[in-house]
Amino acid sequence: MQTVYLSHQYSIVKLEGEALRVEIPGDKATGSDRRMVRVPLNSIERVVVQGEITLTAAALGALLDRRICTHFLTWNGRSRGALTPDPTRNAAMRLAQYHAHTDIGSRFRLAQAFIDGKLRNLRTLVLRANRSREDARLLASIQGLREAHRNLQRLPIPTSADPTDRMHGMGIIFGCEGQGSAAYWECWHALLNEGWQWRGRRRQPPPDAINALLSYGYVILTSQVLSQLAVIGLDPYIGFLHQPGFGKPALALDLMEEFRPLIVDSVVLTIVNTRVLNQNDFRYESGNVRLTDEARKTFLTKLEERFNTEIAHPHFNYRATYRRCIELQARLLAKALMGEIPAYPPFIVR
Repeated sequence: MQTVYLSHQYSIVKLEGEALRVEIPGDKATGSDRRMVRVPLNSIERVVVQGEITLTAAALGALLDRRICTHFLTWNGRSRGALTPDPTRNAAMRLAQYHAHTDIGSRFRLAQAFIDGKLRNLRTLVLRANRSREDARLLASIQGLREAHRNLQRLPIPTSADPTDRMHGMGIIFGCEGQGSAAYWECWHALLNEGWQWRGRRRQPPPDAINALLSYGYVILTSQVLSQLAVIGLDPYIGFLHQPGFGKPALALDLMEEFRPLIVDSVVLTIVNTRVLNQNDFRYESGNVRLTDEARKTFLTKLEERFNTEIAHPHFNYRATYRRCIELQARLLAKALMGEIPAYPPFIVR
């Protein structure tokens, strides 16, 4: 099964039997001819559409019938939303999800678990990088992440919600997450090779190449998590840590926290430090930074390789790809909501 990335502008995607027919227009500037690519539907796990691309109603209907999620991005990589199949028939699971969202104690414990996994995986990434360096900046980051994790573990579970609290009781968890993230991003000066500009994590618009890669990677990761949640039947728009909002996949944002450093951050550091991408692979336009077409394809290829990398799952006695691990975490979350396991176990690597 594969993720199909549609990024050739003005392409038209049609249904042709049991496959998608992608008609890619020619380009006079590059001298490329018009061509066609045929992708069997039974090989597709999800579809990511970026920019001005047309999918016919028949093509979209076939994707929905096969419960394949289609995620739409703007040309510069911002998420527009997703077309997801109808929820599964397991209404009891979604009712349990909604109940946990409204119960402050249940919601707090789940939010705490997501950030627990994130902080520990951030620390693991820095620990691995420091094995051969013994850099004071990395040691300071590791200590800061340990302190943030200790503070997170000490938080008392609330028994009631303050209706005037705009953070709905999650503010102290975000405080610990912010403490750890600040320590983590501070050490990226030491993680990046010379020649790459880094002025800290900045989201929209990304001011430099590294931030552009991170933001784009997180969008792709979000779409992957959203797809898994939709297939399992959880409501991706009702989360526990992140507040729900119009078009905001709050639960996907929750679940992806544990995987940010393991998938996106790891890939970004690898491709820039090994010179897979260089400064010539980026374009600076009106204060915004974007990847060239070829660089985007390279980055997506490396991300897919990471999604397909096998790792020993920390809660099961077998190896699985990171993509499969995301699905397993979503299923563990569903089991925790249904009371089939005592608590949600975050995904943590060592």
